[in-house]
Amino acid sequence: MSRILVTGATGNAARHLPSTLLDSGHTVRVLVHTTLGDSLDPRAETVTGDLTDAGSLDAALTDIDEIFLLTVDDGAAAFLEAAAAHGGLRRVVLLSSKAVVNTEFDGFDNPIYRKHVLAEQHIAESKIPATILRPGGLASNALRWTPTIRAHNRVQALFPELAAPLLDPADLAAVAALVFDSPVEDHRDKTYTLTGPEVVTVADQVRILGEVLGREIEFVRLSEDEAREILSRTQPPEFVKNYIPVQRRYLTITPTVHDTVSALLGRPARTFREWALANRTRFD
Repeated sequence: MSRILVTGATGNAARHLPSTLLDSGHTVRVLVHTTLGDSLDPRAETVTGDLTDAGSLDAALTDIDEIFLLTVDDGAAAFLEAAAAHGGLRRVVLLSSKAVVNTEFDGFDNPIYRKHVLAEQHIAESKIPATILRPGGLASNALRWTPTIRAHNRVQALFPELAAPLLDPADLAAVAALVFDSPVEDHRDKTYTLTGPEVVTVADQVRILGEVLGREIEFVRLSEDEAREILSRTQPPEFVKNYIPVQRRYLTITPTVHDTVSALLGRPARTFREWALANRTRFD
């Protein structure tokens, strides 16, 4: 069993991973920014640090064999600087994005995707054994609607017809755990594109959430100006500038369902409805 550092565990993408790895017998350390999140498994050790500050990562990397690495804005540059000082890292499992292969978006020049392109390049150049996970959209992105569902039984979004094969983060964790449970050479230099098993539109998601929660949820279509105003409350200007053109572009692309999850895990990937049923209390 390995000593694994998990980054990003306080967010939606990696929240299931510490418990999954601990249940498999690994020793897990979780990197957090400042304070311990209530959702973290108490069996995991926690350390504070910042993935964009190499000097803050010494305690996090000490005596670590492997790492689940969240991609941040510097494209893993600070992490690799810190890892080089420690040496001996056996494997990196990088959380990238399916977006890096969407060349029609000019990904390297787009801040939404640039960090993933850079991280994959930097990891490859580092020569550390690596496996890259490229999820598409996550089912847990629906949690961004929690405030308006709680307050008004309402969802506000730009494009009800926007469609994607949404991935349950629990399946992402299961794939990552499978990699960590396997010898390094089994998945070395492999890149896995991960999606859910079916394409769902935004309108489908709203309907399914209403059925799961047992109440009607109203959909309110935002204008582009309204969407920009809402995004600007929490996102930097460069992100806001690019977000809507990217979403508009996605409307012209037929989403692709990949069977990677079922091929690796030997079971079907979870549907959006299954995710909603498992997470219904988070909308209460």
